[in-house]
Amino acid sequence: MKAFRHSYIVKNNELIIKLPTNFNATQVDVIVLPTEEKDWYDELTFEQKQAIEKGRADLKAGRVTSHEDVKKQIRQLIENKKSA
Repeated sequence: MKAFRHSYIVKNNELIIKLPTNFNATQVDVIVLPTEEKDWYDELTFEQKQAIEKGRADLKAGRVTSHEDVKKQIRQLIENKKSA
């Protein structure tokens, strides 16, 4: 059996699956319907959530370094290593 791409829409709590026109229902062993989507944040560990919240607090408090400043610091470290 060949795999095929399909699309689906939910309209008025009704699932509508659009199948290819040459689709033969007798060829199907299993149709996997989408389940309720989970938020990826809910799958994180407690420690990961703590790290995210710490980052958000740092951002709010202004404890940040711009990407440009980090690139300058890295360049300077490389130059220092070359001249050492």
